[in-house]
Amino acid sequence: MKLARLILGSIGLRAALFEASTRDPMRAQDRTLLKYLARNKNTEYGRRHRFSSIKSIADFRSRVPLSSYEDMRPYVDKMKKGANNVLTSDKVIFFGITSGTTGTPKLIPVTRYSRDRKNDLMNLWAYYTAKDHPKVFDGKVLGIISPEVKGRTEAGIPYGPEDGHAYNNLPDIVKGFYVLPYDLFYIEDYDARYYSILRISMEANVSVLASLNPSTFTLLCRRIPLFQERIIDDIEKGTLDKTLKIPPAIRRAIEKRLKPNHKKARELKAILKSKGELLPKYFWPRLELIQCWKGGTVKIYLKEMPQYFGPVAIRDFGCLSTEARSSVATSDEGAGGVLAITTNFYEFIPKEEMGKKTGRTLLPYQLEKGREYLIIVTTPGGLYRYDIDDIVRVNGFFNKTPVIEFVQKGHNAVSVTGEKIYESHVVEAVGRASDATGIIVSSFCAFLEKDEEPRYAFLTEFLNPVSAEEKKAFIKVVEKELRAENSEYDDIRKQQLLRHPVLKVVKKGDFENYRRKRVAAGAHDTQVKIPKLATDPAFAKDFCVVEEISA
Repeated sequence: MKLARLILGSIGLRAALFEASTRDPMRAQDRTLLKYLARNKNTEYGRRHRFSSIKSIADFRSRVPLSSYEDMRPYVDKMKKGANNVLTSDKVIFFGITSGTTGTPKLIPVTRYSRDRKNDLMNLWAYYTAKDHPKVFDGKVLGIISPEVKGRTEAGIPYGPEDGHAYNNLPDIVKGFYVLPYDLFYIEDYDARYYSILRISMEANVSVLASLNPSTFTLLCRRIPLFQERIIDDIEKGTLDKTLKIPPAIRRAIEKRLKPNHKKARELKAILKSKGELLPKYFWPRLELIQCWKGGTVKIYLKEMPQYFGPVAIRDFGCLSTEARSSVATSDEGAGGVLAITTNFYEFIPKEEMGKKTGRTLLPYQLEKGREYLIIVTTPGGLYRYDIDDIVRVNGFFNKTPVIEFVQKGHNAVSVTGEKIYESHVVEAVGRASDATGIIVSSFCAFLEKDEEPRYAFLTEFLNPVSAEEKKAFIKVVEKELRAENSEYDDIRKQQLLRHPVLKVVKKGDFENYRRKRVAAGAHDTQVKIPKLATDPAFAKDFCVVEEISA
């Protein structure tokens, strides 16, 4: 509890100031915007758009155009080559790279100033977490990240996943609470990395799990039965399985931390004998909190978590991307967070107006509860009126400031007959079907089969054995819920322009193999997002369908 008290004491004033700002969000937004424009008025971008003469939000919106990464690319290319004072007056120290799951990877400039502003939000997040969970730091943190440096630009500036960069810049006192050595994340062999994570963490007193994607935790848990006897043997002897494909330098760095632990080995053997299985809820009895994304397409994985971890609290990380951290979760409930109005400047485009050339954007005070919007950000890192391609939902208000939840990527929608199916629609439909039938889906992805009579197909892998009758009942409920979720789809189905959807049960392990291929191809394993709605039907070629059931 000592660290929790320290956090509450040191960050309490900042939290109070943040909460005060939420009572007048537009005043906070005006200050934030004008501060960033003043800092960057003499940059190439600032001079081009006459930042020095901008005196108001209205001036800014009329003078500076909405932008995409392609608009920013020429400026970023100059910064990659070492040019300064291009988008920001601050020196670029790192480029955050997007995961590349929705397009070509993009390099986002990071400066010490922009990193510090993101850290301010992380500190606020830690404050509210410690306030609700004072025992959260009584044990160790199992944090799973990607290694920081993937490569360097022409000017020698490092680039890579920003979660690795953020971890490497944590204070040493905080790093001391993390159970895994940083070198471990450079293990390229998929099985060796996850074995090593489990081998080290299973003998630790873990009180917090932290990783952006909850599927990381479900993957770990599914591997336990495969590794458990070897891990117990390693813990007993203080070794690391010699058959694992681990580079010698990394193996030495890990092994120097290991010691024989006969007591823990006996405990794990006893759990396995009495319970018949090793699960985190048994070997981490003091687990206090799981930190991960909860909104959007990852919701399906949350249904699997209680089976492994029991009724442990889960807190969302907030709307967090390489480009911007846009919200602060103040409780464990739901996936919403308070809009970070003192960190970035925000505009919003109503979801139904996406793609239209109206140029209309809304400010935070104009948002409505229950509506969905494309979020546009201006950041301390040199992005201006930038389309992150994220859709958020307004869940309510904290004082007068919107509470937002990530819903889906903005343009990940499919339509062949006017049905306009979004990823969020299929996630909700499958989630409700799972609730209604009690059937747990470990992974799925919907896609449109474009033949003479098009239909939506659901590649699906179930967690437990499911009968043919249960599968048919499941896809029928999916169809029912999809029609309830999307009135346009319902109308199209009534017109018989689309056939009944089909359930395509895939070979067990196929989704994991897909993930493995993505990692082998260079994607970051902590950020690989298996799409829940594939816009390219060729996605299905990576899967072996063993059973097909129509609704």
